[in-house]
Amino acid sequence: MVAQAVVLVVYLLQLSLAQYTLQEDYSGANFLSGFSFFTEADPTEGYVDYVEGTSSGLFSQSGGTVRLSVDSENVATGRGRKSVRLTSKASYNHALIVIDVGHMPANICGVWPAFWSTGPDWPSNGEIDIIEGVNLQSTNKITLHTDPGCTINGKDCQGSTGCSVDSGVYGNRINSAGGATYALEWTSEGMSIWDWSGSGAPSDALGNAPNPSGWGTPTASFPSGSGCNVDTFFNDQQIIFDTTFCGVWAGTVWADDPECSSLAPTCKEYVQNDPEAFVDAYWKINALKVYTNGGGSTSSGSVSRSTGNTGNIANTGNTVEEDSNDEPPAQDDDEDEGV
Repeated sequence: MVAQAVVLVVYLLQLSLAQYTLQEDYSGANFLSGFSFFTEADPTEGYVDYVEGTSSGLFSQSGGTVRLSVDSENVATGRGRKSVRLTSKASYNHALIVIDVGHMPANICGVWPAFWSTGPDWPSNGEIDIIEGVNLQSTNKITLHTDPGCTINGKDCQGSTGCSVDSGVYGNRINSAGGATYALEWTSEGMSIWDWSGSGAPSDALGNAPNPSGWGTPTASFPSGSGCNVDTFFNDQQIIFDTTFCGVWAGTVWADDPECSSLAPTCKEYVQNDPEAFVDAYWKINALKVYTNGGGSTSSGSVSRSTGNTGNIANTGNTVEEDSNDEPPAQDDDEDEGV
């Protein structure tokens, strides 16, 4: 226990020494020049038809704000309900990623939104889920997914279950608060994620020289160590936004949710036939910036089309109902049900 505490303190001190400068600003009119639309079949087997966003009207940009929507007017056909999935053209090795989300897909049966990153070969290059959840889930699953051999805070991070920390900064809660800001800091010493509802983010979080050492205790800390060298398990991460439906997570747990399962026998039937239910299944992105401190690198590339976010299908964990930034760092959930 003492040894773990020492490792965490050293880790946080090392992170605090980083001096960050702006690498990419994807905000507003800059967004689409740095992202590509993914229009192939959903790797997570969702009932979704990923389309090109500008011609479909599901992508829009106005007044510095980006909106990513789903079709909420038509009965779905073919591959499923129309939506957009975007992948950054650049890939990263170490970075500070900060996003101001004005609205995210609400807590809606059948919906599976995510803001995440992954490498070209899943899970060998790792996956980092910054924002993710399904159906009426009220908490955010901050999760790492890796190849076998990565254990952090006593939890095995391999495969689709991964190792996760819950946060209440998610879904309807942040939409009611006017949004939220999330930050991922990734260095050789590990990963930290902060989240702040409403206007609670530090003033420098999206500035020219953010300083995470002044942001208080992270919501989630994943220190590198003998159990998992993050530089071995995480490489060439591309940033991804998507809103899918059903699939291997939201669809699999449909029958377990009495409220959702009362709407239709299956997730697919509900998503297909009730378009008006998905009016609030949209992202509103006020700002997205990536910073580096000289120790990171960027390159252009593409995520393998056979890979994707398999999701922490059976991660249940403990619910965190309030911001945890003023509390000790959350540890990984101890009661995953397994896949």
